[in-house]
Amino acid sequence: MPKYYVRVGSLAEVHVGLSDNPLTSGRRVIVRTSRGVELAVISAPVSQAGMDRPETARILRPTSAEDELLLRRLERHKHRAVEACRDALKVSGSLATVLDIDLVFDGGTLVIHFLGPVDQHERELTEQIAARYESIIRSRHFAKLLQDGCGPECGTKSGTGCSSGACSTCSLAGACQESS
Repeated sequence: MPKYYVRVGSLAEVHVGLSDNPLTSGRRVIVRTSRGVELAVISAPVSQAGMDRPETARILRPTSAEDELLLRRLERHKHRAVEACRDALKVSGSLATVLDIDLVFDGGTLVIHFLGPVDQHERELTEQIAARYESIIRSRHFAKLLQDGCGPECGTKSGTGCSSGACSTCSLAGACQESS
């Protein structure tokens, strides 16, 4: 299986990801990291010399047209969350600066990046904002379908739903057909 360097999140964290299929640099993909299911961009294949690097991400599939629509929706919510967080901190007199927010693709997590130290008051304030925006973008059922689709590893060549034909009702059916 090919290994790739992938950039994840607004701070472009670099992970090593394993893929079932060959991919090109610049390709947007859906990956599973320790934070959840996230959008990533293929940076480059891992060279032979780097093959001993541990995988910190699993490349699930290239983004589909449906994924791109969802990503645009999540991006709108992310911008609203950033502004709400900045406004709340300003009103409270806080000196903390919000750099950006990563809205994890599975809708389960907002990761807020700050410049400088954050005290308990700021942490509580941002947790309230995160909870509000997470509830807007997430429903348990929707997040589960995004994560699992029609079965484990949905959208990948090894997906159980893909081989069983269950993809006919799955929103990721196109991804399964592309990777088969």
